[in-house]
Amino acid sequence: MARTKRKTNPVIPAAEAPAQAQKQYRAAAYARLSVEDSGKPGADTIEGQKNLLLRFIKNDPTLTLYGLFCDNGKTGTDFQRPEFEKLMEAVKRGEVDCIVVKDLSRFGREYIGSGEYIQKIFPRLGIRFIAINDHYDNAQPGAADNELVLPFKNLMNDSYCRDISIKVRSNLEAKRRSGQFVGTRVVFGYMRSPDNKNQLVIDPEAASVVQEIFKWKVEGLSPAQIADQLNTANVPSPIEYKKAKGSKQRTCFQTKQVALWSAVAIYRILKNEIYTGTLVQGKTTSPNHKVKKTVAKPSNEWSRTENAHDPIIAPSQFDLVQRLMQDDTRSPVGAKGVHPFSGKIFCADCGSPMVRRVTRTGGHEYAYFICGGNKNDKKSCSSHSIKESVVYDTVLAVVQGHIAAAMDMADALTQIDNLAWENRELEKINAKIAFQEEIIDKNRRLKTGAYEDFKSDFISRDEYKIYTARFDQQIAEATETIMSLAGERNSVMGGLAEQQGWLAQFKEYENIQELTRRAVVSLIEYVRVNEDKEIEVRLMHGDRFASIVDFLSEQKEKEAAKRIIHLTREAV
Repeated sequence: MARTKRKTNPVIPAAEAPAQAQKQYRAAAYARLSVEDSGKPGADTIEGQKNLLLRFIKNDPTLTLYGLFCDNGKTGTDFQRPEFEKLMEAVKRGEVDCIVVKDLSRFGREYIGSGEYIQKIFPRLGIRFIAINDHYDNAQPGAADNELVLPFKNLMNDSYCRDISIKVRSNLEAKRRSGQFVGTRVVFGYMRSPDNKNQLVIDPEAASVVQEIFKWKVEGLSPAQIADQLNTANVPSPIEYKKAKGSKQRTCFQTKQVALWSAVAIYRILKNEIYTGTLVQGKTTSPNHKVKKTVAKPSNEWSRTENAHDPIIAPSQFDLVQRLMQDDTRSPVGAKGVHPFSGKIFCADCGSPMVRRVTRTGGHEYAYFICGGNKNDKKSCSSHSIKESVVYDTVLAVVQGHIAAAMDMADALTQIDNLAWENRELEKINAKIAFQEEIIDKNRRLKTGAYEDFKSDFISRDEYKIYTARFDQQIAEATETIMSLAGERNSVMGGLAEQQGWLAQFKEYENIQELTRRAVVSLIEYVRVNEDKEIEVRLMHGDRFASIVDFLSEQKEKEAAKRIIHLTREAV
């Protein structure tokens, strides 16, 4: 029986077997460095990351460099980074299928977001992800085992970011409390000290513009009129001034090639307390390092430091401008400013502002005031019509008499003690402020105690809400009182700086012969006219006048007592 020979395939040595083609990847190198990481001894650098990434891609035959993406000075707490977003756009277009980073912390420090990209998004998109120093490559065998370690590494990176955030917040708060400036942008009128970046010093050129703005507001110009006047004079706006000084600051509100002054910019300057030498910071915050949206903080939590830097505007002038901005003042059509009595004259019966009216008869012009309430509703109040000249002459006479009395008081105070009254007033105001601060501290302690009682189930949630609402209201009321007292103290301290107290402003009008807008707003609180055309004029600092009268009376009594004692001793 013939046997058939079995045919067998020849065995090819391994060395002669055709090599399996390796997949080629278009790799994008991604580098990131935060502001906190830069500048530290031994810290990572963006150039170091670039060199490492490019060298790695060059030495790996499966990788071809697509491009280099660098986010320098960007935090890793989120993925809203310009270069990272460009990289992801390239991924979506199919131009990139591999991403290479130095380590996981350079990719991102946000625990949830990093895990979402590495374990869900990249595998779904078919993206190869390589973290060099963490020895992670999702295209290599055993990558699934390494993924067990990834959450822990991401969690550690996230924890590091949280710790850094706490340290930065604590450091900034400590600087605020010590009166150091920690803002990113310096307000118009100031600049950073060459010797200390956390100290503000006056910029003479810009400060003179700020002083003009406050002066014009006192004279009756509105923010819009002040802006027009500055633009007409070709005075550079704050943003243009900073550009001229070399700043690269930009604003999204600018719509023209050259930014002009606006009413909003003027309003912000007039409302900014920083010009009195008081530094107010920490008005906003963010919930945590993962949430970048800022929220406003209650005013009682702001960091406030008085006399933190040299003032551009005297506190008394700043307080005057704040009062003027609350008044209802309107300029006549075509006028450059408001009438001297605008926002200062009212109906004594219904409280409505008096309205100025002008009539022309026989070539003559007659001006008079009528009740604004009667103008709107004839039944609400009578017209209270009174000639402007009568109001003018009456108010001028009262002002002249008041100034004469003030000068007599100033002479009397100088003879007794140049600063005795002012020092006594400061002591009284500081005592009142200290009392209100005690109220705030007490209610904060009570609020903390209420929370502990709620946690310990001593009180219900509804009771806790009632208690905290009551404590918050008392804190708010005390804070408002402190702000009012601080304004009074600023006025007295402004006088102390001039060695004559608030009486110095009366000396400016010692020989007053006419009522200007500046004189009216500086000296008069309000003018009221009743139905019988009787005029009531209340001048500024009426309470202080009474206080000085009491003080002078006390001094006279002390001097009289001293003389009696002296005569008694001589008789003995």
